[in-house]
Amino acid sequence: MSRLAIIGGGFMGGALAEGLIDSGWNRDGIVIAELRNARREFITQQLRVPTTDNASEAVAQADTVVFAVKPQQIHKTLQHVKEEFLPSKLAISICAGVKIETYERELGDVPVIRTMPNTPAAIGMGVTALARGKHATDQHLANALNILSTVGKVVVVDESQMDAVTAVSGTGPAYVFYLAEGMIEAAQELGLSKQQAYTLVYQTIRGAATLLAHDGAGPLELRARVTSPNGTTHAAITHLEGKHWKDTFRQAVAAAKNRAEELGKN
Repeated sequence: MSRLAIIGGGFMGGALAEGLIDSGWNRDGIVIAELRNARREFITQQLRVPTTDNASEAVAQADTVVFAVKPQQIHKTLQHVKEEFLPSKLAISICAGVKIETYERELGDVPVIRTMPNTPAAIGMGVTALARGKHATDQHLANALNILSTVGKVVVVDESQMDAVTAVSGTGPAYVFYLAEGMIEAAQELGLSKQQAYTLVYQTIRGAATLLAHDGAGPLELRARVTSPNGTTHAAITHLEGKHWKDTFRQAVAAAKNRAEELGKN
């Protein structure tokens, strides 16, 4: 039986384990290494999967190892497990900004798949970009796709595109949350209660996103359908265009990409 080790039982590590279990993965085929006692106990109770406080022990048992620690912890973690990391094992990284070459330098000639998930993975609605290292085969990529698809959609990219991915989908949920903040504030200023505002805004965003995913027409066409000349939507869009909203948004995404590049150099 294939065995998976998840090194780091935090938000993303736990979400991935939950997604795998929900998709039918055998609980006994997963082991999570987590140093924090309270978090380890929580995982054991909620997910009912084996846990350990020893990452090397988890790696020794596994065919595939998912690294889900904080980026600043990855060097120490790789040093700790490298003796157990045989070339036959697959390394999957969900550590933001950590490049494939870091794993290859620390662990040797091992197959590496670098990924960039986003937070909706916690409810199985994420999107994850995957890039493979020079030692990763098509089968390694297929294995990674099988694992990450349990928490949402998966897109294969070149590693050189990862900073752009970070700016678009990695940071993307926060853009939507920020939009929701503004809409809720506007709704309350117009006299709606907080609860009314929350319900109206949340369901509007959810419904619009679902329509966008299922209609196939694209955002421009969908917007045009509801923008009557001199109507309310036209008034709002005209105001946003007057504030150069699209240009500002493009600049914001570019700023996120630039910051991702800076972090990748550290």
